[in-house]
Amino acid sequence: MAFKILGLTLLFIFFSMLEVPRLLREKRLKEVVVFFIFLIAGYVFNLLYVLNIQIIPANRIISFLLKPIEKFWGQ
Repeated sequence: MAFKILGLTLLFIFFSMLEVPRLLREKRLKEVVVFFIFLIAGYVFNLLYVLNIQIIPANRIISFLLKPIEKFWGQ
């Protein structure tokens, strides 16, 4: 289990070391922020999967997030 977590962590560090320096050289700070948001979300979901922790299906999360928008637009 510890090797899986270590491997996952090293993989995500590798991805960030590939992308972030190029984005910083090109002065794309907004893209760096978005990249880290997606990277952290991906890391958390993969970590939960490796630890065999069940998560809520994505369609429930999406429908929960979209309900206020539906109410606003009066659908």
